[in-house]
Amino acid sequence: MMELLNTFSIQQILTFIVLGSLAFKEVVEFIQWCRGLIDEKFSKNYDKIKKEEEIEKIYELGEQHKAEVLEKYGNLEQKIDYLTDQIEDKIEKIEKQLVLLTESDMHDIKGWIVEKHHNLIKQGWVDDFTMDTLERRYSDYKAEDGNSYIKSLMDQIRKLPNEPLEK
Repeated sequence: MMELLNTFSIQQILTFIVLGSLAFKEVVEFIQWCRGLIDEKFSKNYDKIKKEEEIEKIYELGEQHKAEVLEKYGNLEQKIDYLTDQIEDKIEKIEKQLVLLTESDMHDIKGWIVEKHHNLIKQGWVDDFTMDTLERRYSDYKAEDGNSYIKSLMDQIRKLPNEPLEK
């Protein structure tokens, strides 16, 4: 150390220390600058890779949801087809029952008019209320596509007087 003091002056030593400190400071700043460039480069790639991974996850979720929706749509389509078949069967059954009910009503009206015809012909007259009821029932009978047999009976009833004949 003495030899250093004998060779260099204090000013020179201080100058070396100051220059050395400045050089060290510049080296540290250079290393930080390089590290910043490296971090920036890796950070961009990292961010890019992360964004690509997120996009891929979103795409996979979209595909998964698409598959689920298609599956649910297919199930819904099957259920709708099943329910449509059920409804068509029920409608067909109801139509058959309606035809049967209409025919049954028509036969019931026919039987009632025939019975009234026989009784009224024996009686020889028909009151206004009974005639009105007969006309209404006959109108229903025709609406249900009844045959002409009852027409001839109604014509005979219409010819009857509306009050009893005196003996």
